[in-house]
Amino acid sequence: MRYGDDRRQLELEVVGRRRRGRPDSVDGAATGAERQAARRRRLREEGKGVLTVEVSLDVIAALDAFVKFKDVNTGDVVDRILRGTLLRKR
Repeated sequence: MRYGDDRRQLELEVVGRRRRGRPDSVDGAATGAERQAARRRRLREEGKGVLTVEVSLDVIAALDAFVKFKDVNTGDVVDRILRGTLLRKR
């Protein structure tokens, strides 16, 4: 690569010019969609699913307090409450 009409400068070949930023990962990096699909597959294998609901803020505060008191995760608490309410023998 020469600058202008400089005849004294040698021609330099640019081989494998690096791009700016982090290099691409070729070792199987997953996209966001692939990671989410894998997460859903793992949950399905565990017999679980995702439930998205809207509840009042006072219910969320009570749930958070209960989770901290019992030292369990929120999913287990909701699962136990729903099982006790919906799946009990009538």
